[in-house]
Amino acid sequence: MKIKRLFMISICLLLITGCWDQNLMKDATLIQTITFDLTDEGEFLLGFAIPNIYRNSKDSGQETEAINSENLSTVANTPREGRMKLNTEIPGNLDSSKNKLVLFGEQFAKGDIYPSLDVIWRDPRSSLSAKLAVVKGKAFDTLSIQPRVESNISQNILYLIRSTETNTIIPEESIQTLASEILDPGEDIVLPLLKIGRNGTTIDVAGVALFDERKLSGTLSQEESTLFLLLNNKQSKYARFTQNVNGNKELKMNNFISLNVDHIKRKLNVSVNDSGEVFVNLNLHLKVIVEEYPIGNVPNKVDELNNKLSNTFTNNAEEVIKKLQEANCDAFGIGRRLIAFHHDTWKEKDKTNYFKDVKFKSKVDVEIIQHGIVK
Repeated sequence: MKIKRLFMISICLLLITGCWDQNLMKDATLIQTITFDLTDEGEFLLGFAIPNIYRNSKDSGQETEAINSENLSTVANTPREGRMKLNTEIPGNLDSSKNKLVLFGEQFAKGDIYPSLDVIWRDPRSSLSAKLAVVKGKAFDTLSIQPRVESNISQNILYLIRSTETNTIIPEESIQTLASEILDPGEDIVLPLLKIGRNGTTIDVAGVALFDERKLSGTLSQEESTLFLLLNNKQSKYARFTQNVNGNKELKMNNFISLNVDHIKRKLNVSVNDSGEVFVNLNLHLKVIVEEYPIGNVPNKVDELNNKLSNTFTNNAEEVIKKLQEANCDAFGIGRRLIAFHHDTWKEKDKTNYFKDVKFKSKVDVEIIQHGIVK
């Protein structure tokens, strides 16, 4: 029995052929960040950040390894052509299977970003978990920043994006999630907005970039983007605000209160009248925790603070919606609801500018539920 089993195993080994489509890591040069920009002459500029591992020798005789980035760029007609050009400048084959980031320069994003992503979606080895962002100025310039904490710029930006996602400042977006959203005629996308800060020494999150279909059309600030995400029913672990509730006291610190949103309840109702006009009622209820109130005495002022905060947040929500409509960015997916529930109205609408004509009525109610260690 044993001889027969060994014979069968031997036959199987002889019949099994080696893999003809191998991608050995020893032959690969990993891409960690891809940037898309326009040159001053309007030509397409492709950039890559690849890891560069080096060793530091210390006085103690011990060696430590560190990883920084080597940056490559080229002018080309398409991303694929640019990658082919850069492949001739470095040893090994450029491999995007571990790519972490896709960054769009501001001017590039004002055009159509979809064609630049086509090669990523077609390549089965592309990393679908890569994060996306728009950069004020040129995206490739961010790769030259020398971070203080994390030596690898790609990892530094990735950590920054993940932490701000946790704080409900930017949406959680990746190559995979973007694929269906960017092709949806009833909803527009928003992406994180980055900028170079502190005289070129840091990368900061500036807010979110608003898109009209596939083109950059506007922006929201950091605080506006947090409120927008709550209005869009996308709360993450934390959502913090600092608001002026006491006018102009002599000690400026006493004018402000800092809050963390504990729980939200969002209601969005879309209706259409006989004339085909679209109306949206958007109500948001925020249950918040007071994290800082220098002037103190919250329990005796809860009702007053709730009213002031509700009015402030309602006004801010109206401003956010105004900016979305000016940018023609249907990030709430109103068109998607029209397609589903008011299809006859949708068929009559101008698919390009329908969102600008939507009549919004928004209201934000704030309720303080905790103001110290004990609820």
